[in-house]
Amino acid sequence: MIVDLALGIVTLSVLLVTYRVLRGPSWGDRIMAFDFLSVNLVVLVTLLAVKTRLLVTLDAALLLSLLGFLSTLALTRYLLTGRVMR
Repeated sequence: MIVDLALGIVTLSVLLVTYRVLRGPSWGDRIMAFDFLSVNLVVLVTLLAVKTRLLVTLDAALLLSLLGFLSTLALTRYLLTGRVMR
């Protein structure tokens, strides 16, 4: 029951943060919202792993976490310098 409640709350958070990513007033707000969205998606996948008792989905959560970090880093670097790589 608690996992179902947490899934509902995290799903609502994903929807609200997606709205902020699409309609953010500035690029900085959008990048922060995108980072928070990636964290929310990792939590959502982890909760689904707990609910279904499939440990394979934890690998997907780890990969999603890594991709979220790297994309946030690349977007921030592009915003600050105008390029991603040197």
